[in-house]
Amino acid sequence: MKSLYAILLAFIFVLAGCNSDKVDLSSLKPAATKTVGKLTIVLLNKSGELMQGQNEFVIQFRDDQGQPADVGDVQLGSNMSMPGMSPMSGDAELTPTGQTGVYKVTSNFAMSGAWHFTVSWSGPYGHGHTSFNNSVR
Repeated sequence: MKSLYAILLAFIFVLAGCNSDKVDLSSLKPAATKTVGKLTIVLLNKSGELMQGQNEFVIQFRDDQGQPADVGDVQLGSNMSMPGMSPMSGDAELTPTGQTGVYKVTSNFAMSGAWHFTVSWSGPYGHGHTSFNNSVR
């Protein structure tokens, strides 16, 4: 009987750990928004601005009714054009949160200025991609 309790307790800890990536979207402000067909893609963070250096933000996908949209696998790329040089890339780590259409991103922007972002997805909404520009301060 004790082993059953131990298994149940371990299961509860595993479930609690699965919710650790959840994001409180109500505390975040939009930094950029782009609509593509029936989807709206929003970059959100605490200040509503991306800053030079290490950043944490969220990518959220919404359907044409404003509801969270499951788009499946998501990729994010970012780069900054440098006159006379190769574009500078921003490193990005994208992690699903377990919330429909919400992905955490940790990224590092080496310089402030105009950055170009590309977002692609593959899943229930098909294959798609979009790009947009945003200023990093």
